[in-house]
Amino acid sequence: MITEFHITVRPILFVSKCMGLIDISYTVEPSGLLVQNKNSNFHALLEIARMIVLLVCTYIYFNEYGTEFHILRIISIVQFWNAIVAARLSTILMIKCINGIIEFDRKITLHSTNLLIPQRSWTKTHWNTILISLFTYFIGFKCLQIYFCSLQMRSITFLIHHVLFTAPFVMDYVVTISSCFFLQNMYVRFQTLNDLWKCLPADLVPISDQWTHIKIVVFMENMRLLHAELCDLLKMFTLGYGPMLLSLFIFSFINMILSIYINFSHILLSSVHSNNHSLQIVALLVHVQIVTFLISIVILVSFINEKRLKMISCLRLYRISNLHFDIKRQIKMFMNQISVCASDQISAFGFFDINLNLVTSILVLLISGIITLIQMKDHPMILKLNNDTYSLFQKLRTRN
Repeated sequence: MITEFHITVRPILFVSKCMGLIDISYTVEPSGLLVQNKNSNFHALLEIARMIVLLVCTYIYFNEYGTEFHILRIISIVQFWNAIVAARLSTILMIKCINGIIEFDRKITLHSTNLLIPQRSWTKTHWNTILISLFTYFIGFKCLQIYFCSLQMRSITFLIHHVLFTAPFVMDYVVTISSCFFLQNMYVRFQTLNDLWKCLPADLVPISDQWTHIKIVVFMENMRLLHAELCDLLKMFTLGYGPMLLSLFIFSFINMILSIYINFSHILLSSVHSNNHSLQIVALLVHVQIVTFLISIVILVSFINEKRLKMISCLRLYRISNLHFDIKRQIKMFMNQISVCASDQISAFGFFDINLNLVTSILVLLISGIITLIQMKDHPMILKLNNDTYSLFQKLRTRN
């Protein structure tokens, strides 16, 4: 049985496979589920070839300036490979999450079709438009960045440097869009459960043959089991995508705090950016993009938490004392189940919960970190950071 999710997930899987986040050997079987094809030598060769290409790109970038290293270059390489390693370690959980959504859709489709529940999932056209728009913006921004920096495209080293290891990072785009895709799909399915629950008769009183006592009890039990299954999928998403989200948040914070300090430090402002406001605008756009990506994930998680707990407000409206024992038992079991699930928050691999409070925490830490770096501007390590950064930018402009 092919669902809308089968179609919309394909571009996300393709992009993730290209960047090394998912093993190429995982293919869609006739059953509709993603299964690893261990008997295909072709997929194994593609997987090896892709990893070799990524390693060669990293080697070229790492040895671009010989034995001279800089903290910004090291952070870029670690960020790139940290996302890949985190994803590959969680591949099984990621695939289970995808297959779980497919199986969940098969179970809920029958109910939503019979009760004429509207389809809330975004279509393939919507997601393709988002993907094309984001990567068109990425290419356009890179071209703008090259133009304002007065750089010339002369070698493959230049392409590797500016596509993979220079902000804005293409890996951030892939991790963000894939995470937002699955979060939005989770949100839609919780919304569908809420829509189905509204189809029950008022006060859960049997009416005619459409909603008999038995049908009401069976329907409530099905909704409760589907809700529990969806909460389990949310836990699986946290375990599968949590390491990548942890990497995204941590390295985005590090890049913001270092780049903001460097862009506004006295050395670079007086020697490089004094008469070039375009570069400052480009740097500002990079920061805006990072903040937009992080906030998008936080907002989607907040929407899911809201829809996940909305069922409690519906259950509390019923007068349990007037209901039949079977219905009363289903409501109590449902409320206990939701209360337990409410304690399971989407987190960055358990290090911190992803919610609106996280925005405030990041803002406070960002301001504190920048102030600390400014206060330490005369420290030998900070002076070395400024000098090395200035030297790196000068060599980049000279070589390209």
